[in-house]
Amino acid sequence: MRAETTLVIFGAVFLASVMNQLPVRAWHVLIARFDRSSFLPYWGFFGPKPAYAGIHVVYRDRSASSWSDWTEIDIPPTGGWRWIWNPARHERKALHDLVNGLAFLIAEAQNDGQVMLSNCHLALVSWVVAQPHVAPDAQCRQFALVEATGHGTARQVRPVFTSEIFSLG
Repeated sequence: MRAETTLVIFGAVFLASVMNQLPVRAWHVLIARFDRSSFLPYWGFFGPKPAYAGIHVVYRDRSASSWSDWTEIDIPPTGGWRWIWNPARHERKALHDLVNGLAFLIAEAQNDGQVMLSNCHLALVSWVVAQPHVAPDAQCRQFALVEATGHGTARQVRPVFTSEIFSLG
């Protein structure tokens, strides 16, 4: 009995995971309502719409007189031991999930308030505000999500989302 129950549960999760890869809008709306923890995976590297762009988080500080240059939040690689010990993968995965969640909310939200009060947006704000100051007398901060495609001279960059301005005081 226990083996059959386990088989049914794993079978249901497998079937739901396969369904999550298909472009069925009704399924994705249903899953977005019930799968708040993103338990079901989505592998964006499979066709017909593979993940082809990198998303970067950049921020800038405002001092009393001017804005600083945009600075990318860098998650440094952990070196040659990454295949054995890779604690940075959790930070990269968290960033990836927050950005994807925010992109989904932007596309589906009825108004800006839904996006600004979402868990994804608030977590990104918290993470960005915790970064070191670019300007020594920084008073405010703003961040943006930037999509980069291509390599070398063919590289194209476009802003996907620009946040409100947040006070650092």
